[in-house]
Amino acid sequence: MEKRDCFELLSAYLDGEVTATERRQVEEWLSTDASIKCLYKRLLNLRQGLHNIPIPAGNQSTETTIEQVLTRANRRYQFSLIFGGAAIAACVLGAISGLLPGNSSRMLEMAQTRPITELTPEATQPVAVDLPLMVALNNPVIEIPKTAIAPTQKPVNNLN
Repeated sequence: MEKRDCFELLSAYLDGEVTATERRQVEEWLSTDASIKCLYKRLLNLRQGLHNIPIPAGNQSTETTIEQVLTRANRRYQFSLIFGGAAIAACVLGAISGLLPGNSSRMLEMAQTRPITELTPEATQPVAVDLPLMVALNNPVIEIPKTAIAPTQKPVNNLN
């Protein structure tokens, strides 16, 4: 037999849950095998130790404890309802404020290009010409002030 099966059979023997044939087999093992006898003593000490563990006395009654647990569970449920309601209200307010007139400055807009008209030598009327989008790097929109010119000679420190 495997050690695991011996352990389970010894545990069942201690709990009184073995058949008559299993009981005879365990008693035979205990009388002949020293390792099984050692395992039996360890299981017996473990069982007695578990039975002798002191049970802490409760300061509150069972009803009070159950009431506190249910109160805490209800509080979590109420918080989730409040936060969910606040999120829904924020979404509704955002949607309504987007629909109000006069808020077009906050709405996203797509850039639109106007065709550039050009007067060609062979045409008497201006002709619309589609040009790709160009960025003017040499002509900034805002005037950038010039910096002072760095001196060519190093300044002399006169510490007198």
